[in-house]
Amino acid sequence: MEVWKKILIGFGGLIVFVLIMNFVVMPTYVRHNTLVKVPSVIGLSYDEAKKKLDDAGLEGLQGDIRYDPSKPIGTVLDQNPPGEQTVKDGRRIYLIISGGEQLYDVPNLIGRTLREAKFILSQRNLQAQEVEFKPSVQYPAGIVLLQLEQAGSKVKKGTKIGVVVSAGMESGDIKVPDVTGKNLEEAKKLLLQSKLSIGKISYQPTTNVSINAVIDQYPKANSMAKENQRVDLFVNKEIKTKIIIEGEEDGLKETEQIDDELKDNIEYKKEDSKRDDKKKDDKSTKSLDKKDDVKPKTSDKDKDKKDEKKTKPTAPKDKKDTDKKDTDKKDEEKKDDGGTKF
Repeated sequence: MEVWKKILIGFGGLIVFVLIMNFVVMPTYVRHNTLVKVPSVIGLSYDEAKKKLDDAGLEGLQGDIRYDPSKPIGTVLDQNPPGEQTVKDGRRIYLIISGGEQLYDVPNLIGRTLREAKFILSQRNLQAQEVEFKPSVQYPAGIVLLQLEQAGSKVKKGTKIGVVVSAGMESGDIKVPDVTGKNLEEAKKLLLQSKLSIGKISYQPTTNVSINAVIDQYPKANSMAKENQRVDLFVNKEIKTKIIIEGEEDGLKETEQIDDELKDNIEYKKEDSKRDDKKKDDKSTKSLDKKDDVKPKTSDKDKDKKDEKKTKPTAPKDKKDTDKKDTDKKDEEKKDDGGTKF
């Protein structure tokens, strides 16, 4: 009996625990037993809508932003769940907010052709407005050299972006003569006769034209210019040399000094000549060394005979005998020298 009594007590306690969790604890935790009607907050500002939802026991959260030029920024355009729907107490209500009229970034158009500028603006729902055409030395004709709205600024959809387009160099009624290849003085005369002025003269070395001749010009030949417009010239550098006489004990030494700007142009020639001279000197020294090394070789027989002459005692003999012996020795030496050599 005691066992069954314990079982019944345990089973009854489990039932009581389940009933408490189901009807007391869980409803308190999830507030399942409380249902509320969602108020409509469309058309209110975000702050007003959030306060109204809090008062109803709901939580308002910001959702997406939708651009609408007809509604002020921050106005609630839509909500989820919608108004008048019954939901659990404390549920989250997502609000879609108006971003007002959408603004677009102005791109940088300077340096682009007018056609490119129009295409770039059309991709951003903007338009290009040609304000005026101005002559320009920096930009050729048809290139945007100025824009009225600064790049990076925000503008509304369909805004017209004013641009100033280059008309190229300002042309005149004077045709620029071709002075390339002509002497500098002759080029100056031609320009002055054409009622043009001499601009900047730049010197640079080249081998394409003669010395002191015009390499290039700007503006180019046959282009149109105004009266007294400057024409820049690029002239071949003239080689300038100085001869300095320096006194020395052995005599006079001539040294040639050349402009630093032209040393690079002729330095390779001097290096080539130095290399050739050095090769010639090396060949001559080698040939002299070979000559010095070649010495007359004496045969072993000659050495033995010389030694015998030194060791043999000289005895007084008749003059005829001595002369005869001397001639015999000379003949023998000649035979030995004229013998076969291997």
